[in-house]
Amino acid sequence: MDRDVNQANEVAVAEGFHRERRVLLIEPVEKDMLLMKDAILSQSPLYDVDFAMDSAEAQAKVKDRSYDVLVVDNDLPGASGEELVRNLAKLVPNCPIIVVTEVDSPGLALKLLLAGASDYLAKFGEFQKFLPRMITTNLHRAIIIENLKEMYDRLEQSSRDEALMNRFIMSIHGSLDQSDILERATQSLLAEFKASRALVCLIGDPDNTMRIASQVNRDNLNPFSDKSVLFSKYHDLLLDVGERRPLVVLQDDTYAFAKDVKSELIKHHIQSMVMVPLLYRGKLLGLLHLDEHKVARLWTARDINLLSRIANQLAIALAQAKLYQIVETQSTSISKLTDLCSQLTQVVASTKEMTERTESHEKVRIKLSTREIEVLKKVALGLSNKEIAEELHITEGTTEVHVSRLRKKLNLGTRAALVRYAYENHLS
Repeated sequence: MDRDVNQANEVAVAEGFHRERRVLLIEPVEKDMLLMKDAILSQSPLYDVDFAMDSAEAQAKVKDRSYDVLVVDNDLPGASGEELVRNLAKLVPNCPIIVVTEVDSPGLALKLLLAGASDYLAKFGEFQKFLPRMITTNLHRAIIIENLKEMYDRLEQSSRDEALMNRFIMSIHGSLDQSDILERATQSLLAEFKASRALVCLIGDPDNTMRIASQVNRDNLNPFSDKSVLFSKYHDLLLDVGERRPLVVLQDDTYAFAKDVKSELIKHHIQSMVMVPLLYRGKLLGLLHLDEHKVARLWTARDINLLSRIANQLAIALAQAKLYQIVETQSTSISKLTDLCSQLTQVVASTKEMTERTESHEKVRIKLSTREIEVLKKVALGLSNKEIAEELHITEGTTEVHVSRLRKKLNLGTRAALVRYAYENHLS
């Protein structure tokens, strides 16, 4: 078998293959180690097999190198297999651990699985022949689990981002006073993005100059003045409609804009910053600015996307505030504007209703999964479990499980109570 394995390896090398997976065999018995190695390489020469004879050597190698699969003998000298599996699972939590043992015991298997093992193989007969398929199966399982975790993390991040947006919207749309809106916006930006400074610049009439409307900072940093070239230079870029996009600058950047403002970055101890245009119906209103003075923060695509959405909401709030101010100023002398004032009051009332609805949805979203919310909406429409299952393309049994979970999570005893809860929380 060794000759066949060596020939397979030679063919793989000759054809330019590289070893894609690395397996660590932790086995004190050399005979068993060679059997497992030959079995693995006979299935695929693309596996790179490494060895360890005891617990200490295994943990040292895991810390030093990256492995795709660990094969652990349960009967290592000086350490129990359960203890080693638990330690390895902590060191490499996403790496499958397969335990091989002389003893075939359901109780032992359960202990090892609870310690962190992903599979279990008894050393009976030609056990090594089952190892390659077991490695492949556990690798695929680990990849699927990792992909699911990444998907879950993305969904969680998306949920957090939506919650941030809801908090910001409720904050700035709760007022029609421009100064109040600007103060709320800068305070929210500073807190939500944990930046060193946050400010909003607006373009003033009639000279069309960019001026600071509101700014807050941490750590007693020196405030900016309206004469700062940071904002005037960015304003010049924004005058070109094709260039109206967010701008990220690090202090050590070497492109033209960064060189032009470097003295300002140094003066205000800015390691990195981001600026986003404020646009309302295609008209440039101003900009948002955030910066970091302690580290050269890398502003991510998520940050830029959130700031762009926030800028859109702020531009709408400022436009509404400006319109409201005009109406308030002229309503005493122009009776025809009375109706417009009434409409603006309705806008405020609808904004409050939207805020209440958003808060209600947020509370429900925190408690329930996306699928549970879908099921709850269908229950509120009076559909039976069978009808819900058909509409959502799931089984009736799955629907019953979702309805049961909804009752438990919401502490509601009847289907009628679920319907009432959905209506009260605007899910109908």
